[in-house]
Amino acid sequence: MALLEKIPANSLQLAAIFTIFAFPLAILAARFELIHFRFSFLIFVIAALIAFIICVLALFKLSKGVESDGKPLLIALVLTVVPLITLGINIVKAKQYPFIHDISTDIENIPAFEAAAAARKEGDHSTEHEGSQIIEMQVEGYPNIKPVIVKTEPTDVLSEVNTLIIEQGWEPLAVYSSAMPYRVEAVDTSLLFGFKDDVVIRIDLQPDGMTRIDMRSMSRQGQSDLGANANRIQNFLAKLEKKLAE
Repeated sequence: MALLEKIPANSLQLAAIFTIFAFPLAILAARFELIHFRFSFLIFVIAALIAFIICVLALFKLSKGVESDGKPLLIALVLTVVPLITLGINIVKAKQYPFIHDISTDIENIPAFEAAAAARKEGDHSTEHEGSQIIEMQVEGYPNIKPVIVKTEPTDVLSEVNTLIIEQGWEPLAVYSSAMPYRVEAVDTSLLFGFKDDVVIRIDLQPDGMTRIDMRSMSRQGQSDLGANANRIQNFLAKLEKKLAE
């Protein structure tokens, strides 16, 4: 206890400031590919652990009632809240979603990647679908992921898909329109970490004259996407349906 009491309050305050800056620095380093994103997550965990220790020490010293230490210790406590809450939110969020990173509206005839497969680097996931276990997790976690069926001609759907991809700020990778079904591939890059998720939209004319639109979205890295791919599919198809109805 005597050793803990000797730790200067100002040192705890400085350490707390370090934990605050660790988060944006780790994000920027991953965003510009200076470090692998896994290391940035490790930095998050370490910063949160340090923040917890600082919090405990600050509370201990405050309980001793040294008046001159009050302000820096209170600042340290306030600053440690940020990394602890940030890590806590991400842990809770991760538990709310299936531990998968590949979502498709068609779980029987899954749309294939071609351009995205060629664009992936060493260490990225294969674009091959991982099979029935992933499908079961998707069906349980995202039961509303379904294809869109419209009366619009496939060529008109293709035009609207290409337009919407640009509006979304995605990078077009390829358009396959020489034969049915049409396919369009693109990549969406996240704002903070720069994660790249590939999408393929398949447009096929049905025997009854209707046009079926399927979409697959898959992360290049990471095991859990925290719902990003499912949200991307739902948002894109909802916007596409609205465009086609106008």
